[in-house]
Amino acid sequence: MKEGAKERRRHVDKASGLSVVRQCELLDIHRSGVYYTPKGESALNLELMRLIDQENMLHPWLGVPRITTWLQKDKGYAINKKRIERLFRLMGLSARGPTAQYLEEGQGRTAQGIQISVEGP
Repeated sequence: MKEGAKERRRHVDKASGLSVVRQCELLDIHRSGVYYTPKGESALNLELMRLIDQENMLHPWLGVPRITTWLQKDKGYAINKKRIERLFRLMGLSARGPTAQYLEEGQGRTAQGIQISVEGP
């Protein structure tokens, strides 16, 4: 079973006699990944995520543009649409639009939404 890069990074020992460069070459990982520690979300992003979650529970059909406008105009945050898009992806959210209605057999809809009847043979 092959280990992922994350598991292989754990094998690197900075205090050993073998250099970190050589250990990374042997483990086939990038040296920068050994020193990198990911940062968590900022306090502002956590606050925005809380507000987005509350609003999404009340109005699940609102997407990124309307949530961004709501946060800017109603809540007074100077934020960008791209930040809200990233937070939506991070939270696993998406706007839930109206779903297709189930039609009786033999009926359909055109692209304009006008209901038409389909004649059978």
